[in-house]
Amino acid sequence: MADDDHNDGDSDVDWFWDVIEEASRSRDRLRETLGRLPKGAVHTFQDLFLDFAAELQDEPYRSDLGPDESEDGLEDAAHWVVSQGRVTYEAVLAGRSRMPAHVDVGDPANLGGLAYEVYFHRFGEPLDLI
Repeated sequence: MADDDHNDGDSDVDWFWDVIEEASRSRDRLRETLGRLPKGAVHTFQDLFLDFAAELQDEPYRSDLGPDESEDGLEDAAHWVVSQGRVTYEAVLAGRSRMPAHVDVGDPANLGGLAYEVYFHRFGEPLDLI
């Protein structure tokens, strides 16, 4: 599944959510999965992760954060939602009240940023996204 080659479009989206599902909210499991993928697939994974998270970092979702949350808090919440999988992500899109008001820094169920670490460790260069 995660080791398969994939094409653009919907198959990339389905592949992405399969990888998230396989990780099962575990940074260690995601690290293991990303560690088996070719360079381009790790890049694609992180690009899609950021695209999905970006959808949740503007209004109306921003309004549902706690009053003391910063831009970083908004980013953490968006990354956490994506990390929970497609069902949770789509539920938040459908009902913004499901957006968490706060996510603790370092929450182990937040998979955000892990692809950068794996990419650098495996390929010896930063993962640059446009």
